Amino acid sequence: MNEVITSTIQTPAKGLQELWGWFDVSQDDRARVSGLMPLAEQNIEAVLQEFYSREGGYDHPGGEARPHGMQEVRDEQRRHLLELFEAGLDQKYYKDRKRAGLFNESYGISPSFYLGLYTFAINRICDLVRESADNEAEALETEKALRKTAACHQAMTIEAFSAARSDAIEQRERQLSELPTPVLRLQAGLLLVPVVGVLDSHRSRFLTMQILDAIRDQNARAVVLDITGVAAVDSMVANHLIQTMTATRLMGAHSVLTGISAEVAQSLVKIGVTGEALNPAGDLERGVETARKLLER
Repeated sequence: MNEVITSTIQTPAKGLQELWGWFDVSQDDRARVSGLMPLAEQNIEAVLQEFYSREGGYDHPGGEARPHGMQEVRDEQRRHLLELFEAGLDQKYYKDRKRAGLFNESYGISPSFYLGLYTFAINRICDLVRESADNEAEALETEKALRKTAACHQAMTIEAFSAARSDAIEQRERQLSELPTPVLRLQAGLLLVPVVGVLDSHRSRFLTMQILDAIRDQNARAVVLDITGVAAVDSMVANHLIQTMTATRLMGAHSVLTGISAEVAQSLVKIGVTGEALNPAGDLERGVETARKLLER
């Protein structure tokens, strides 16, 4: 149960059954929704056309430019809307919802735009149900079934979208953490190490080895480590920075840390890191100036 609450999309066999239950979707509801498939197929194109042609209906999807991008988005949205009327409880339905979430994330389609389209489409289908019904009570029950099923359908897609977004962010951070860090020689005995991107534990350890090797190979006596391009530093990375600065001093070189942002400074204070441990010098210019003065001693 806890696994399902945490992430329904990860456990399709059990998760789908319980998810339908959370939204109070019964077998009868699913049968009513499935019975609307012919009505939906006949009208889905007109519904989409109305959504996009009205004022405020078009929200230029972002993401990378692709050939025929907008038409591809509309084709996918047509398919996603029709999948609602399958009201499935199998692997195919689960995979379809996951694919819809991945598609929205990859095309930069916001959850608000997605929900706006679905709400518009469901309202129009409900209008058609009432207009074509011979029995008002039956039409009302079918409308209730459709709205409950649609809410569940949307929740699954949003969850898949969220998971895909998290994966994409992690991938970009991983790529940034793998960026090489140059060790630049500013003058005899003085090195500059500009760090850009994510500074995680793995990269911090590698960076330490780079700096120590450069100190030995170039007989450096001062190192400026600039972290202007680093957005966040956690406690583990802060400890690695302190160890790097300490190891640098043990190699007989001075070390200066520059480019600490306000956010990083606050994080360092919270975990008890002091200025003495890192020898900070504000921006890069002041750091280089400080390092040169240290060389003159």
